[in-house]
Order: sequence, then structure tokens, then C-alpha cells
Amino acid sequence: MKSIIAALLLIFLSTYSFAQNPASGPWRGEIDHLGGKLPFNFIVAKNKLDIRLQNGSEIATLGDSYFRGDSLVIPFDLYDSEIVGSLKNEKSIIGFWQKKRNGKTLYRIPFQAQAGSSERFLQTQQASVQVSGKYSADFWSDESNHSSGVFLLNQKGNQVTGTVLKTSGDYRFLQGNISGDSLLLSYFDGSGLMQFRCKVNGKEIDGQFYSGLAGKRNFKAIKDDKASLPDLKKLTYLKPGFDRLTFSLPNPAGKTISLQDERYKNKVVIIELMGSWCPNCLDESRFLAPYYKKMKDKGVEVIGLAFEYSPELSISGPKIENFKKRIGVDYEILFAGQPNDETIAQVLPMLHKINGYPTTFILDKSGKVREIHTGFSGPGTGVYYTDWIHEFEQTVQNLLNEK
Repeated sequence: MKSIIAALLLIFLSTYSFAQNPASGPWRGEIDHLGGKLPFNFIVAKNKLDIRLQNGSEIATLGDSYFRGDSLVIPFDLYDSEIVGSLKNEKSIIGFWQKKRNGKTLYRIPFQAQAGSSERFLQTQQASVQVSGKYSADFWSDESNHSSGVFLLNQKGNQVTGTVLKTSGDYRFLQGNISGDSLLLSYFDGSGLMQFRCKVNGKEIDGQFYSGLAGKRNFKAIKDDKASLPDLKKLTYLKPGFDRLTFSLPNPAGKTISLQDERYKNKVVIIELMGSWCPNCLDESRFLAPYYKKMKDKGVEVIGLAFEYSPELSISGPKIENFKKRIGVDYEILFAGQPNDETIAQVLPMLHKINGYPTTFILDKSGKVREIHTGFSGPGTGVYYTDWIHEFEQTVQNLLNEK
């Protein structure tokens, strides 16, 4: 009997990981990137494996960290990616960030991290410029491919936070530094990579914007207190002759849900075109989830139409369910297919086209589409976010008051 117990104990010990936990407190990491080392920050909670990324004022993660053998894994399960690293000691990690799609690795990028620092960019000089304010921004790779936006910056000393407003959504929580007359910004949330490396000359900012695995665009911003986006309620519209939506789609469990179901009759209905992979959709859903709980007994319904990378419900369904669980969504999110023009045209043939994720429809109690809003300005945009909430809530309330 003792020999059996000893053998079982040996098997257990051979598979059990004795890997040490990373030191608690602030950490600073760097990801190898086209624009140079891309810095990011994270925080390890004391006495437990609770690891959260920090970008500006946002401290968040989308998965529970764990050890796989002797490797530390920080998962971002909504974005189908993870950081995997080996601890050289409790204050040093070396490994990679890998992005997946439908279970297959798209790419791996090396990274390293050290405990004890909450700095973003290192070896910076004292700031010789002040960049706080609003700017008209232009991104381009060549003269035939320009894309405009609104650049928002807030500087304290040589510390800078900000974001970019685009018609498809915002760039969330950018963070970085002013070093002399250089502006350095980065962003990493497990979904994507962003990095600005620019020079400041008076009211102009010139440089490069690096994104994703190999994206590089020229960038120029000119200070402009009146900078603004085009009307986001006019970018997406229905084809002539249509004033309402119709669809019948499966929820993650396979049950077909229709906008014409009894549940949605005589209700003000918000429809969100989104994807579980989309950070701006995550921001909007984080608002809609508690809003729905507050308003569902007052005649408001919400439906999410999720466009996912896999065409298989068996793969995309669990991703949608996980998205709902992570955020606390009580309303239906339906599987609409893949995020491409062909699929959208099949699901919503009355729609002229979609210009970005998320796109939000507000329907009155008769089912008529009364408003379509492209993109979403999330909490990283400050007053733009609070203004959107105020306007959205007022629009819904006005529709509820209609007889």
C-alpha cells in the first residue's frame, strides 16, 4: 500500500508546478514592435495571482492569470490572446505575447518585464513643450489614403495621457511621456498595439503612428479647439424605402430570436452591431449592461448582433457567452456571422453599409429606426463619453414618452 501511495505522490510531484509568483506591485513591460520597444504597465496584486494592465486611468484585464507548467499565463480571452512568460526570478519575466484566431496562433511577439516601475517610457528628458489640448489629426500611408481624427492630449509635467477620436471609435487610453520636444505614446490591452513617436513644433505634432503587427502611418496633428468629427448619426443609413430592421438569428444556445418576437413589441429597442473581439464594443456593452438592468422594466430592450471571426456557432457561441459573463449582460446577443460586407448584406439587406464597430440603432415602440450612431466614444474620451450618455438617455426617454 505504501509503495502505491509513494508512486502516486511521485506522479503528482512530477506534474505539479512549484513556479514562484511574480512580485506584487507595479511592473513595466516592453513588447518588440515595429516602432521600437513598446512599453506597457501592469499591476500584480499582493498575495494572489491577480494581474491587471494599466493604460492611463484604466486598470483592467479580461482573464484570470495562472501557471501552465512553469510559465506564467496572462490571458485576454475575449481577444483570443495571451501573455506567456517564464520568471527568471520574482522580479523578471521573459516570454511572448501571442494573438490567436479560432484556436490557431496568428503571431507571437517577444516581450520582457521588470518589477518595481510604473514609468512608461524610460530615459526621458525634461519636457520643453506643452501639448495639452485638442488637435485636428491626419493619418496617411500615401497621398491616396488619408484618414482624419481628433487628437486629445492632457499633459502633467512630462506625463501624457490622451486618445484619438475616429468615426469608427476611439483609441481608448493612450499613455506616455514628453521627452524634450518629443511626444511618445503607447497602448496595449491584449487586443492590439499602438505607438506614437512624434516631434512637437509649436502647435503642430508630426511623426509616425505604429499599430498592430506591422502597421505604420505618417501622422500630423494641428492644434484646433474646434476640431470635430463628421456627424456620426449620418454615416450609416438605411436604403431608400426602408425605415425598420428585420432579422432572425440564433443566440449562443442555438435558439432563434427575431426582432418580431413578442418580447420586443411596443418597446424602445436598442440594437448594437458588435463583436466580442472589439474593444470599443466592449466599452459600449459595459455601459449598456447596467443601463438595460435599470430600464428593462420601463419598456426598453437591447439586442446585440455579434459578428465573429469564426462562421461556426460552436466556436463563436462560447465566445459570445464569455463576453456576456465577463460584462454581466442580461440581454440577448445573437450570432450574426462574420464581420465582412457580404455577411452584413445578408443579415441586414436594408442597411446601406456599416462604417465601423459598434454601430447602434435606436428603434421606437412601433419598430421604426429613429437613430443610427456609428462608432462609440468610450470612457477614455472624457467629456465626449459623458455627453454621449446624456444624449443617448434623453433620446430613449423621449421615445418612451411617445404615445
